[in-house]
Amino acid sequence: MMTGLKITGGIILIFCGALGGLYAAKRIERQTDFIKQYIIFLTQAETMISYCNADIIEILKSINSIPLMCPMISSCLEQMEAGSDFTAAWCCAAEEFCSKKLIRESDLNMICSFSEGFGSLGADEEIGKIRLHKSMAEQRLSELQPESNTKKRLYRVVGTFCGAMAAAVML
Repeated sequence: MMTGLKITGGIILIFCGALGGLYAAKRIERQTDFIKQYIIFLTQAETMISYCNADIIEILKSINSIPLMCPMISSCLEQMEAGSDFTAAWCCAAEEFCSKKLIRESDLNMICSFSEGFGSLGADEEIGKIRLHKSMAEQRLSELQPESNTKKRLYRVVGTFCGAMAAAVML
């Protein structure tokens, strides 16, 4: 009876370690996915400014097909409706996402700097600013992807290994 409980406990420890590793790997993947979706957001904003000459509120209200960005956009809109300007609302929403570990600390400045002066520029300047931020985000994404793939594998292996070690110690 005791041996069966030890084996079951060992399996549970291995399983928990593996789940911990998978959770950490998924968090890394979500941060990379956020940058990808930020690029999509910038592309859609550029298109709307180019073809519709839309203002920032129209852009934010119409972009609702980007899953990771939607809560940030909604938070930004709520703050703007409460009286905040776009820069303050965007940065506050980005900092909120950073605190939830959906944005890396190193990417927060890039995402916040997008809002500075946006909405008060002419259409050509805003398109130029969007293209600059899109190229910065694409460069950051190309830097993150190899690192992300390596870390995801590492977290999975370390999680499983730690679970197996805990099970071995227990047995």
